[in-house]
Amino acid sequence: MHRLEDLLQIGDAAKLRGVSIDTLRRWEKTGKIQAVRTEGGHRRYRVADLLKADNPNLRHTVIYGRVSTPDKKDDLARQIGVLELYCQQQGYEEIYTLKDVGSGLNYKKRGLLKLLELLQRNQVERLLITDKDRLLRFGSELVFALCENNRTEVIILNKPITQEPEQELVDDVLAVITVMSARLYGKRSKRNLKAMQAMHECVDKILAAEN
Repeated sequence: MHRLEDLLQIGDAAKLRGVSIDTLRRWEKTGKIQAVRTEGGHRRYRVADLLKADNPNLRHTVIYGRVSTPDKKDDLARQIGVLELYCQQQGYEEIYTLKDVGSGLNYKKRGLLKLLELLQRNQVERLLITDKDRLLRFGSELVFALCENNRTEVIILNKPITQEPEQELVDDVLAVITVMSARLYGKRSKRNLKAMQAMHECVDKILAAEN
């Protein structure tokens, strides 16, 4: 079974749609469907786009999960599992799975940007998350406003998470400080080095407060 976000080679894409490769190429030429180019320049077709070709009004159920750091991927799998089970129980189809590993303060995560793209294209029937902070630490209300404007239902399961919200906020702040510190170090001016030292002192205070 293919997921909506999967990318297929042209032969597999044609098989999924039950058409010839020539027909698929003709659809692309006429703009009925779009191909995605890989880093190597190869043509791929997104399953969601293949299914949408004959139904431009098709909208998906999108589930979104996020954790702040790679060592919490087990929790990410748990989030996605809970959301998929809920979709199965409700009989939702056309499931589009998005997930991120990164700070809730980062607005440029790949999964979040894809969600915003789908919302802008009015392709989301409903959005499911376990907790509103999974989207963004601050600013999730803006995403919800976009959902409301597109008549997208938002379902928040409010399942307990393995990490206290305060602890994840600390992780988010430390992640931001680490990135900024690396950028300042790259420039190495006296002013930047002083700023970097101040941030390191801030990190030490945060860590001391945790302990």
